[in-house]
Amino acid sequence: MHWRLSLWPVVAAQGLLVAHLLHLVLRAQGHAGTAPLLLTALALAMLTGLPFIVAQLQPDLFTGVVVLCAWLIGFRNAALSRIERWYVLGLACLAVVVHQSHVPLALGLAMVGFLLALGQGLRPALRVLGRMAAPPLLAALALLAVNAAVHRAPAVSPYGSVFLATRMLFDASGQAWLDRHCPSEEFRICAVRWELGIGHNHFLWDPSGPLHTRLGGPKAWAAEASSIIRDVIREDPLGVLHAAIGNTLLQLTQIDTGDGLGPWLGTPGPEPLIERFFPAEHAAFLAARQQRGTLLPMVERLATLHAAIFYGTLVLLLVALAWPRAEQPGATAEATSAPGRPGQGRRHGPRGVVLTALVLAALLGNAAITGALSGPAGRYQARITWLGLIAVVAVLLPRRPALVPAAARPGGQVTR
Repeated sequence: MHWRLSLWPVVAAQGLLVAHLLHLVLRAQGHAGTAPLLLTALALAMLTGLPFIVAQLQPDLFTGVVVLCAWLIGFRNAALSRIERWYVLGLACLAVVVHQSHVPLALGLAMVGFLLALGQGLRPALRVLGRMAAPPLLAALALLAVNAAVHRAPAVSPYGSVFLATRMLFDASGQAWLDRHCPSEEFRICAVRWELGIGHNHFLWDPSGPLHTRLGGPKAWAAEASSIIRDVIREDPLGVLHAAIGNTLLQLTQIDTGDGLGPWLGTPGPEPLIERFFPAEHAAFLAARQQRGTLLPMVERLATLHAAIFYGTLVLLLVALAWPRAEQPGATAEATSAPGRPGQGRRHGPRGVVLTALVLAALLGNAAITGALSGPAGRYQARITWLGLIAVVAVLLPRRPALVPAAARPGGQVTR
């Protein structure tokens, strides 16, 4: 979108993409029209961190897009036109491929969707599974092809072992492994054991840290990282499991809207790239509130509100899952079959159960994937918490009765 001219079209495109996706979700759930979309967008803008996520040039925005597209593809396919189905499929593939954590998240949601649809029979459930699994499988094939061509490594994540090994080294099981194997064995990490830094993020990203200055960078250390992972799991599987659960629970509680919105001075950061490829915007970037350090305090004041809204919506979603509302007469059913018009598919029980269950599963799955495999970070959970509010609106907002065509009424009268 930038065409080496300006970064602003990317932000505008991301905003329009999310707005249109909200429109599709609300319409598919029976809230068509301008007013529901504007009110929902206003609520999301005022009460969640979505505006800050949309305005950042990073893939975190697409985590929520993965979840909403999975629901539309799996259970609201019949509520979309043919063009919209292809569009949502393409958007889902894009959303999955931009971040490696999205591949297991999308596959996990496909399995949850399959289990939710089993109540309607095995064949409908397999159709749901096939539709929901298509985007992550296509994205995985694309990643395999790109990594084979660029890195000569046909893998979805050829250097992903660096993230997991780093997280392990900062857990109790990894520390115990270092005690057993260093310095007697020829592991390069032993030479820098006491220089690892204050946390996994510091070790991974600090250009002056030992990973980059002593171990040759992530690519050079990836093979040893894989060996460390195998050793730690083999020697202490319960310790690894305990650490993964602990990191998942910690990740669930870390909701920092401001993570990433502080100043990015020098390297690592976007300034060298902006100076090189967008010189006309370099001065504006340096003068912006974020780079001057005045944006972050404002966002941090809102973070408490965002967390409170998220936990409130989480309670409402759990209540909606425990005591689901019945479908209203004429309301659009949660459909599992693609053919036909909206509302003509099989019913999946009380209103909003599937959307509620998928959002809750995504919140837990996102925490497990990022916290357990990479390490807890505030932005990982903040990138998906806005889904709680959109799910509450879509599930609990009263729906207008469906319009009955004149041909279907005696005397040709159009009624609601």
